[in-house]
Amino acid sequence: MIIELDGLWRMVTKLYLSDPMSHAYLMNDLVREIDRTSVMFNTDGRSVKGYMLVWRSETLSVHLWGEYEPLLNMIPEGKAVIQIWGREEPALVRLRGRGEEFVDMVVDERGFNPVPGGAIRLRHDDEGHVEAFLRIKEVQGREINEARAKELLRRWRYYGLLEKGELLSIACAYIRMPEVWIVGDVFTVPEARGRGYAKIATSAITRDAISSGAVAMLHVSSTNSSAMKVYMALGYRPIRTRSWVFVE
Repeated sequence: MIIELDGLWRMVTKLYLSDPMSHAYLMNDLVREIDRTSVMFNTDGRSVKGYMLVWRSETLSVHLWGEYEPLLNMIPEGKAVIQIWGREEPALVRLRGRGEEFVDMVVDERGFNPVPGGAIRLRHDDEGHVEAFLRIKEVQGREINEARAKELLRRWRYYGLLEKGELLSIACAYIRMPEVWIVGDVFTVPEARGRGYAKIATSAITRDAISSGAVAMLHVSSTNSSAMKVYMALGYRPIRTRSWVFVE
């Protein structure tokens, strides 16, 4: 079926506005990450019935939504994290990888319980911030170079707790749409855990999301009860559980 680009864009926009929390990745990547993004749509010409969104970085990030079965054979080869939105059976049966359940949690201005603390905004043009960010990423097991560190700090919004030039904990918003921000990369170095630092860093970035008028959303493994308690203390509430597949 031949569809004009403006007609497809209208369908995508309508889909996003119908459920921003399910389609934030789609709209964000088409608008802000188009150089790294590929999308294949299943459409009847009037509406989007399903899609496969692929974002390319160190690891492929793949999102399957709706009636995605005809698109499964087009998933690129390579290391990937595949998120399944909606019906799971076709993907779980055909994909080879480690499956895990993740809980989507959200908070808005009515439910947010901020906590005070010394989290600061990390800047890409502050050499001290960049060097500390590189070190905590090494501890995290995600070594990156200086250029990539600056890119992440510039394009995403990171908060962290600094002590004597060392980052003890970080959290960021890697998607910032008017309706929803997605919070992630929450990490505390092992020797500083149990002190509430993750809650402080997550609270700081959540505050920015709430202040912008958006809903904040994050994903947490269903087995990570300690992290879930931290987020619930900030006012986050679970809204659904979905399957992720980790393909090595």
